[in-house]
Parts: sequence; structure tokens; C-alpha cells
Amino acid sequence: MKSGDHAIKLIASLVACLIPGYIALYFFTTSIPGWYSTLKKPGFLPSDLIVFYGIILIFCLFGLSLYYIWIAGFKHADIKAAFNLFLFTLAVFLFWFVAFFYLQALFFAFVITVMVNVVLFCTILQILRSAVKPVFFLVPCLILTLIICYANLQIVLLNSGLPGWGIIQ
Repeated sequence: MKSGDHAIKLIASLVACLIPGYIALYFFTTSIPGWYSTLKKPGFLPSDLIVFYGIILIFCLFGLSLYYIWIAGFKHADIKAAFNLFLFTLAVFLFWFVAFFYLQALFFAFVITVMVNVVLFCTILQILRSAVKPVFFLVPCLILTLIICYANLQIVLLNSGLPGWGIIQ
């Protein structure tokens, strides 16, 4: 494969993952001045600015993972299955931002983060069957989504008076 092809695939992979990342950032940043600022948050949660850059980091890591899945080739059934799981993980993770920041459904968002972590773990296991490089980028994503899941749980517990299903009740 030509190096130009690699560059195109890298840029396309990053763009494909940063588009949902910017949608997630939109939901995050629009909720900061209002609803999100009124929540009781655990002490370990970093500032909103660090969370902002953390979101960008996660979606960049997703983009690099997608690139390495793509260059591994879709000839193998394992790679195709990993690619499908990866896309599902990305979609469910974006849905978490919708559930938490837009719908304000704290408990529902927690359930989704558990699902994100399970699907991401399955994606990693599937990728390990045929490729290794994407895992180097997905393991930090898994660690960060586990932290998000724990923070989401703590926010649910600290704000137990709020409806767990948010504005969808």
C-alpha cells in the first residue's frame, strides 16, 4: 500500500471518529452553564476543561484504532466482526452523551456506560484475534470509559433526588 493511501485512511479514520466526538462535545458544552453545573459531582472529577480535552482524546484514540482496524484489512471475518463491534461501540458511546447531557437521564446514562464498557471489552477481545495495534489505542479508551462509568454512578448517587430517567419521563 502506498504511503499516500495510509495518510488518506488515517485522516478519514480520524474524521469519522471526530465527527461524533464534536457532536458529543456539543452536548457537553451546552449543558455546562445550565443543568450540569447544578449537579453534585464526586471530588475526583476533573474540571470541565480537562473533561473537554479528555473527550477529544477519547475520540482521537477511537480514530487511531479505526485506522489500524482498516489497514489490517477486511478479508478476515475477525476484522469485519471487530469493525462492526467498533462502530457499535462508537454509536453507543455517542448515545451516552445524548442520554446524560441532553436527556439528563442520569441512571439511564449509567446503564449505557456499563453497556459501552462491555461492548468495548468485547471489541478488544475480537480485535486481539487478528490484530494487535488497535488494542493499544482501545485499552486507554476502556480505562477512560470505566472512569466515566464510575463518575456517572457517583453522580447518580449524589443526586438521588433527580429523576433517573431525566426529561424522558
